[in-house]
Amino acid sequence: MAVTTRKNNPGFLSDEEIIASFCVRTSEFTSLVEMLRECTGNSNPHQLVIGPRGSGKTSLLRRVAAEVHRDDTLSASFFPIVFAEESYEVATAGEFWLECLSRLAVQAPHGEGGPDLHRTYDELRAIRDDQTLENRCLGALLDFSDREGKRLVLMVENLNMMFADMADQDAGWRLRKVLQTEPRIILLASATSRFDQIDHPDQALYDLFRVLRLCPLDTQECAALWKTVSGHDARPETIRSLQILTGGDPRLIVIVARFGAGRSFRNLMANLLDLVDDHTEYFKGHIELLPPQERRVYLALADLWKPATTKEIADRARIGTSPCSAQLTRLVDRGIVEVAGGTARRKQYYLTQRLYNIYYLLRRPRGSDRLVEALIRFMEAFYAPHELRDIGVKMARESRNFDGEMRALYQTALVRLWALPALAEHRASLFTAILRDLAVAMELIEKGTTFGRSNRPEDALATCDEVIRRFGASEAPALREAVAIALINKGTALGELRRSEDALATCDEVIRRFGASEAPALREAVAIALVTKGERLWELQRVQDSMAVCDEVVRRFGASEDPVLLKWVATALVNKGATLGKLRRPEDVLATYDAVIRRFGASEDPILREAVATALLNKGAALNALQQPEDALAICEEVLQRFGASEDPTLLRGVATALINKGAALGGLHRSEDALAVYEEVLQRFGASEDPTLREAVATALLGKGAMFWELQQLEDALVTYDAVMRRFGASEDPVLLKLVATALVNKGSTFGRLNRLEDTLVTYEEVLRRFGASEAPALRETVATALVNKGEALGMLQRPEDALATYDEVVRRWGKSHFPPDPALIEHVLLEKAYYELECRRYESAMRTVGQALEQCRTENFENRLDGHLIRARAILAMGDPSGCEQDIEALLALLPELGSLQREDLDALMEFSVELGPTRMNELIQESPAASLLLPLTTALEQELGLTPRLAQEVDEVAQDIRRELKEIRDAKGRGEMV
Repeated sequence: MAVTTRKNNPGFLSDEEIIASFCVRTSEFTSLVEMLRECTGNSNPHQLVIGPRGSGKTSLLRRVAAEVHRDDTLSASFFPIVFAEESYEVATAGEFWLECLSRLAVQAPHGEGGPDLHRTYDELRAIRDDQTLENRCLGALLDFSDREGKRLVLMVENLNMMFADMADQDAGWRLRKVLQTEPRIILLASATSRFDQIDHPDQALYDLFRVLRLCPLDTQECAALWKTVSGHDARPETIRSLQILTGGDPRLIVIVARFGAGRSFRNLMANLLDLVDDHTEYFKGHIELLPPQERRVYLALADLWKPATTKEIADRARIGTSPCSAQLTRLVDRGIVEVAGGTARRKQYYLTQRLYNIYYLLRRPRGSDRLVEALIRFMEAFYAPHELRDIGVKMARESRNFDGEMRALYQTALVRLWALPALAEHRASLFTAILRDLAVAMELIEKGTTFGRSNRPEDALATCDEVIRRFGASEAPALREAVAIALINKGTALGELRRSEDALATCDEVIRRFGASEAPALREAVAIALVTKGERLWELQRVQDSMAVCDEVVRRFGASEDPVLLKWVATALVNKGATLGKLRRPEDVLATYDAVIRRFGASEDPILREAVATALLNKGAALNALQQPEDALAICEEVLQRFGASEDPTLLRGVATALINKGAALGGLHRSEDALAVYEEVLQRFGASEDPTLREAVATALLGKGAMFWELQQLEDALVTYDAVMRRFGASEDPVLLKLVATALVNKGSTFGRLNRLEDTLVTYEEVLRRFGASEAPALRETVATALVNKGEALGMLQRPEDALATYDEVVRRWGKSHFPPDPALIEHVLLEKAYYELECRRYESAMRTVGQALEQCRTENFENRLDGHLIRARAILAMGDPSGCEQDIEALLALLPELGSLQREDLDALMEFSVELGPTRMNELIQESPAASLLLPLTTALEQELGLTPRLAQEVDEVAQDIRRELKEIRDAKGRGEMV
């Protein structure tokens, strides 16, 4: 049975009614009562309950008073004196105690032999001196306390407002003195917000109270209050919708619980308007209590009806940004406006209590869209999905009786209903009774969707074009949204047909046609179009443009509270993280994924949970790439802890990926045995799956096992594992699996190389080239490039330099002037390897030209490749009999040596070779004039000794110089015999 409650003020209820209706704030109630039970000494803990209007302060204090009345132990020790909610006439300390006496006279029983408190009150009201008034009133109150043997619990409402209106500047200090020195009086007060008297050390009430702040009700508390008021339970999704709609405000939940249950759309509109009208006094009073400037800012924010920045609010309120910011700060402090997104420097604000927004908008002539939007929000919160379906069918039938504006209103409402996630499984029955044109459009859209699921993108495309041709010019809201759906589906079909440019054009058409719309379904269409556009741009290698589109999604919809839009915001952020990874911006990658996890990590929405899982997985992969395996491992464990037990197929794929990443992280920590165990778990859990993503995980796990066997020197086991990849997935046509097969072959070739089975190595690389060499798929092209480079190295090890040269020429021919492969160091490496073998084959001029190409492409920070290039060219020039001609390259490599951090043996060998060719005098001069002089002190010492000089240096340096001189002699002797150095 539902409990009857008064409209605004629980102060009018009896103790029995308060106890029966009190179902939330129970922990706060227990805390206050326990505080009273502890009041046995000479000082009392005074309490201040803080919460905005409607948060339940009055009910809480009244419930404590009722408990004192009914509990024998408490009633024997305390007497509550409950002030009125608004004590407007209190302006001085004396009047505070006079009001207290007035309330006691009403609430206390008139005992035999005791004074008549009503008469006492009437007599004391005539006193004009405030100090005398305080003393006399306080005396009467304490006499009552002594006579009853009870402490007085003063329950004072809106203490902040009372002190704001006080004319007596000393009132606070006088009250503080009494409360600190008089054990017979306890103050239990409430306030709508914190205020100066309690916050500043120089104010009277500072540090006097134990503060209890009332937070918005959580979902469990909302459910309890709903049941108490309405008399029945509600579905969890209903309660969550109500919590969002009301901001967890108890009074607003009570209002919504009384919303009408009519089934006619016109009746529902009327009921909503009646509800707002019935509570106009309450809503209006809430707004009118605000000071004029705060009210102006508050109403501007209500008019915007979205999370808004200070500038947006200031523009709507027609005031400056600075005063607007100050007023917003006050409104946030009052608890009636909240920070709802944005950044630390560009915050976005929203009304804490959403129902005030609907009240304000419905009281203003803003057009039918706002009315329908408000009504659908109520209906979604109030009705179960099957009830909403029935209402939708009735609405469709009713709409046939109308023309013009009313018919458009019904169409708009129907599309809003159709878009509700709760109605997904009821959409077919909902639209069996819809208007003819809209029914045809939706039937075509469903037909196109079926074609798409059946892998018939050409037929899906034709169906979408038919919807656009037939209804594209309509201005009816419902048909505009149908056209938007058709355009979105068309873009998807074009993407599947690899017509990325056409798909981009379709996305742009959605954004152009519907980008300014405030209709929720069209906003979602725009969000989908933007996300799809970003993905198409990625496919076209327009990475910067792709990231800009991701940012546009977040800018447009990031402040939304609509879970449908938030799904696309989360997707855009995940895509942005991947794009930043492509641009090699690891810190930004991590920050982007953290934004997804921070914002959506607590969501129970399946789609947002999927986005969080993806963000965590991508973050773990990024940490692995940054050589932070410990952090990557922690992320993998978080994914497994959050989602490891899920049966959701999408999250199951995330679990498989987390296990793969965990194995990679363990491998990075050289915990190869642990990594093998993780990869084996993937094979056992998902090895029989036909799901494409899980098959990919299995193939990746096999590759991971192979890598760990390599690490453990179990090379034969590694070969067996790579063969397993090819055996299981080699016949697949899935491009992702083919990339993994190609990788397995490349790794198999490297393993043969490590076993010194170089002929088998060549056969394996030839298989890669035969199977995948003509592929245009970027991932496969990258693997082919790696196979060619490795083939060249193997040929060199087999002493087949001419064949190695031919292989490197093929790499340069294919990719030397393109943007592929993505690692620019690969072409540098290939060109230098080619120059080395040209030098070996005595093609000195060709080697010099190749070095020139390599140095042109070489990045500034790649010191080692640049040094190798100068070294090869110097040797080529020397081999051509021009010692002085190589000095420029020697100077360049001497300048690069300090950048390497340490001197490599092969670099010293080359410098000794150059010393013999150029002579000790010239080589010593070149070194002394270079930044490497101190690094090469033993060599310059040896050269000076060769010239007959006797430099005085440390004995250790001299001993190294002697060893260098012996090696210089060996080089001269070999040269004299005509041998290669």
